[in-house]
This record gives sequence, structure tokens and C-alpha cells, in this order.
Amino acid sequence: MEKTEENVTQTEEQAADQPSLGKFKSVDALLRAYGELEAEFTRRSQKLKALEEASKADAPSPSHEQAQLSAPSEELYRAVMQDEGTKARILSDYLNSLKGVPLLSGSGTGVSAPANRPKSIAEAGNLALGYFKSKK
Repeated sequence: MEKTEENVTQTEEQAADQPSLGKFKSVDALLRAYGELEAEFTRRSQKLKALEEASKADAPSPSHEQAQLSAPSEELYRAVMQDEGTKARILSDYLNSLKGVPLLSGSGTGVSAPANRPKSIAEAGNLALGYFKSKK
């Protein structure tokens, strides 16, 4: 029985000396898995780099893109500026989209300030005194 106890303690000491390998049974299995992982990572990195280079080659340069956009928009701007009805419609639509902002509209009337109503007799007296003093 002594030999069994010695074998168990020796096995426990050997296990304590070796690092924990997680789901891998041996260091060789861990090394093999790491090699496969490294190879897959390299393949994916190369594929990603190729896709990025292809994307850069396909994308137009910003100056080329700007030239394509500015030509039609400049032509459209000139056409709108020559047509008074279109200009008025665009301006009207824009002004109508500004909800809650008091602006002069087609009638030409101004925007008045809200009435200042006193909340107490003392406040009404102060307003009246201010009015009489400003009339002098």
C-alpha cells in the first residue's frame, strides 16, 4: 500500500509542476492548435488587406467625386435662379418648414411681443409708474 501512496504523491507533484493546458491534453496538442490558429490568422489578414486595396482602387478620389457633384448642382442652381416661380416655391417651402419660428410672411405684418400682464396689484402699480415716467 505504501507504493500506491507514493505513486499518487509523485503523480500529484508532477501535475503541479506542469502548467494548466485547459481543454488540451498535452503540450503537443496545444502547439499544434496554435500553429493552425496562426495559419488561419495569416490567411484572413492577407484576405483583408487584399479587400482593402481593392476597395481603395475602386473608390473615386474626393476631387473627382466633387467635380461630378458640382457640375449638375451648378447647372440646377442656374436653372432655378432663372425661374421666379420655382424660387418662390422653394423659399415658401423652406419658411413653412421652420415651425415655431416667428418670421415675416407674405402679409408684411411684423411680429408683436406677447402682452406683459401683471400678476399682482403691486406689479400693476410698478408697470403704471414706469409708463408714466417714460412719457416725460
